[in-house]
Amino acid sequence: MNRKILTTAVCTALVGVVAPAYAQQAETASNEDVTKIETVTVTGSRISNPNVVSPAPVSVLTAEDIKATGAINIGDLLTTMPQLATTFTMGNSGRFIGTAGVAMQDLRNLGTARTLVLVNGRRMVGASAGTSAVDTNLIPADWVERVEIITGGASAVYGADAVSGVVNFILKKKFEGANLHAQIGDSQHGSFGKEFISLTGGWNFAEDRGNVALSFEHSQQDRLMFGDRFGKQAYRAIRSPGSGFDNTLLPNAGNYTITSAGTFSLGSNFLPELRYTFDPNGQVRKQRFDGPFDRDSPTLRNTNATCQNCDRLDGNQDLQIQPQYKRDTVSAVAGFDLNQDHRLYFEGMYSKVHSKSYFSPAFGGTGNPHIIERDNAYVTPELLALMGARQSIRVGRNDVDAGLRGEDTDRQTARVVFGAEGALTSDWLYDVSVNYGRTHERRRNLNNRHMERFYAGLDAVKDANGNIVCRSKIDPGHTNLALDFNQGYGQVSPEVAASCIPFSVFGEGAISPAAANWFNVTTISKARLTQFVAGGSLTNNNLFELKAGPVSFGTGVEYRRETSRSINDPLDINFETFLNAIPNSGGSYNVREIWAEVAVPLLADLPAIKSLTVGAAARYSKYDTIGGAKAWRYNLDWAINDSLRVRGNMSAAVRAPNIDELFGGQSQNFGGVADPCDMDNIGNAKNPAVRARNCAALGLAPTFTDEFSATNEGLSGSNPDLDPETGRSWTAGFVFTPTFLEGFGMNVDYWEIKLIDSITAPTFQETADRCVDNPNGIDNIYCRNTERGPDGQISFLTSINQNIAATTTDGIDLGMYYSHGLWGGRMRWDLNATKVLGYTDYPFQEDKDESVDQNKTLGFPEWKATVRASYMRDNWDVNWSTRFADGGLRVTNASYRSNPTSTRPIKAGSGVFHDVRGSYTIKDSGWQIYGGVTNLFDSDPPVNLFGTGFGSGLYDSIGRAYYVGVNYKFF
Repeated sequence: MNRKILTTAVCTALVGVVAPAYAQQAETASNEDVTKIETVTVTGSRISNPNVVSPAPVSVLTAEDIKATGAINIGDLLTTMPQLATTFTMGNSGRFIGTAGVAMQDLRNLGTARTLVLVNGRRMVGASAGTSAVDTNLIPADWVERVEIITGGASAVYGADAVSGVVNFILKKKFEGANLHAQIGDSQHGSFGKEFISLTGGWNFAEDRGNVALSFEHSQQDRLMFGDRFGKQAYRAIRSPGSGFDNTLLPNAGNYTITSAGTFSLGSNFLPELRYTFDPNGQVRKQRFDGPFDRDSPTLRNTNATCQNCDRLDGNQDLQIQPQYKRDTVSAVAGFDLNQDHRLYFEGMYSKVHSKSYFSPAFGGTGNPHIIERDNAYVTPELLALMGARQSIRVGRNDVDAGLRGEDTDRQTARVVFGAEGALTSDWLYDVSVNYGRTHERRRNLNNRHMERFYAGLDAVKDANGNIVCRSKIDPGHTNLALDFNQGYGQVSPEVAASCIPFSVFGEGAISPAAANWFNVTTISKARLTQFVAGGSLTNNNLFELKAGPVSFGTGVEYRRETSRSINDPLDINFETFLNAIPNSGGSYNVREIWAEVAVPLLADLPAIKSLTVGAAARYSKYDTIGGAKAWRYNLDWAINDSLRVRGNMSAAVRAPNIDELFGGQSQNFGGVADPCDMDNIGNAKNPAVRARNCAALGLAPTFTDEFSATNEGLSGSNPDLDPETGRSWTAGFVFTPTFLEGFGMNVDYWEIKLIDSITAPTFQETADRCVDNPNGIDNIYCRNTERGPDGQISFLTSINQNIAATTTDGIDLGMYYSHGLWGGRMRWDLNATKVLGYTDYPFQEDKDESVDQNKTLGFPEWKATVRASYMRDNWDVNWSTRFADGGLRVTNASYRSNPTSTRPIKAGSGVFHDVRGSYTIKDSGWQIYGGVTNLFDSDPPVNLFGTGFGSGLYDSIGRAYYVGVNYKFF
């Protein structure tokens, strides 16, 4: 390959990219000897001309930045960056089935499916079945040179999934010598140990024409349980006395319709005076209510069922703050110069991950009660007297004594890239590669209740000899009421009856270990994802010469095939366990693409115009699922002088629906629905008259009352007839690197992204509401998807993916850095901040009046920033980092505007967390030792936010933690 000495030009271009951390790297390079660099490509453009900088804002995280945090997994570190949301952190990744320990990045809060993650500019196989979203925790931390984040529609350059932008991991391409890196850490609260070790080695061969490098990396962390970190906190919102609408968050509170001891009512679920519970010995007693509580009343229904200082549910006793996690990664790179014009290269990675997470146990609530008949063997005379003529009672119980449910997951991900690059002529450069990746997942669903066994053991009676046995053993024809109500059939099978172990649910600890071991099973779920990409590009940085400079051009083709397959346990598929009925699913698609990009210098060396370049890019994609899709981009780069550069970008992006959205199948789901035709809800409609008319057309009386107190059953899932999503984005900003202030740089960029035809499924509530709020009557898809029984109550709802939503968001990015001498050393300051000006969702894009303002609500911070100060002198290096995120409303903006006192406290405070790190390099020895403290001041998150939810992921929930480590360069 014709190697060119480009260092000076490269540094100029990279400073123009304006990432503060990256500028530090460029500044350092400018003081070094000139080095040979084959190509220079900044994320956002395929053109490798050093005079062409990114057309959109790029934020960069360098290897030194990563080391300064003590991070052993990249995923959580990235979510602290202002441009990325905390949708998936290690703490909240268990919100969905099968995702514990997975870190999928979400740029601008537009969703992980709309953020494209690349490795060295190429795609990587996804981590979760049915999606292309990458688990960034798999990226070897010590193998990263930098991470580049670009905002805006990058589909024209990189293809689908780049609607909100690109996160590009630049990994080592060669390495000489050997290096050992080891680190251990622990937290102040609980036993939350962390370990990390990395060994990297590389060598040249064939007279330095070739290089091979290998790396092994191991990281792991212990699990952290709620009690270890937060003790016995238990907060719950209770309706304020005298108010039918306001809630107050109180400690030592919880839901009173379900407890670990078991509870039942002899009337309304929401009349405390009619409620009873059990002592540990199984004796029945009145449920304790020593503080304020919600209750049913003629003027207030649909209660929160909450009480303080009472017998209640404590869901936090089994809450896990961090999962147990272990990762082993082997990475390899190789390159060989065939001659000065052509080079072969290879990249490989294999990662094995084991995560283990626990969550709430199986339970019986108002919608799936434990039904106890009056002749049950564990019914005491006192309880029988309370029951009177009732044939049964319905017990709400959190079955902690039956064991926590959990997921024990193994994931194996492999990726290989083979390629060649070089020069066809002095101007035409090529790069061709083949990329293959696969992910295998095996998940063991722990303590997954076998429902027939559980209800068979629950129905315990005494035989003729006075022994307690399962009724199905002595009366196989009896209808098991709990099984019939919850599973839809009442006869216990002979196989289950033969091995049945009876048990009681009266009192904490009532379920025997033998019974729990019998009715709990471990089911197995498996998933396999594959990705194959083949492509090539041609670039020419001197296509032809204009007065202002040469025209740069790039073009390429790409073929990609994605497959995904999920296989679930037959017990889960058939709704025989506590898990929802989840069918097997799978599918595939392929896409053929062609793209082109051009950069044209228009003016140069004029007053107020050092250079003026315009660019454009276009891509055409042909999917075998949705057909053709087009994406484009126009951009301008104007260097006014050596100190000031202005840039702008407009683009159209597309995202094709993924495999899960198209072929994921439709499965059972549950959701709470407040019936819009309830007489108390008619007036809540945008047009009450329309709602009343449509409810009457459904045959419901004006006095109709919603009597269904449980969560509603329904069907959710995929839709093979989806269309692609479309995004429009533009950015405008400037880069200021004044020649009169050496070491200072600043960038300010405005960005806006609009997404239309976005893929979403209406909630069950939205489905029910839109059925009767349609001014054209009830002949609509939403009414067809809302089934009602003979009594008028909603019995079943269907909600599948549709292209029905839109989102608009905009904001300002600010980056600043300043490096200067101080006390014989070097001081550096870095600021990276984002202010979100607006974030509006349109759940139904055809109805622009129906919008949801998300900005400044929990999880959608208005401001998010990182500040870092570092000082280097002699062999010492000290860093202080501050992470900041705005809090937000705990309710929606609309709710707050209508009633600013609806919840107390109604706002969650900002999170400010400080980290320190220091290192010392032992001269001429190869050794570096370091240590640090994260969350130095042991700051807590706001009350009742524990880092396990979407919004609470903004906060550090671990508390103060410590780490120490060493680096050793062998040679």
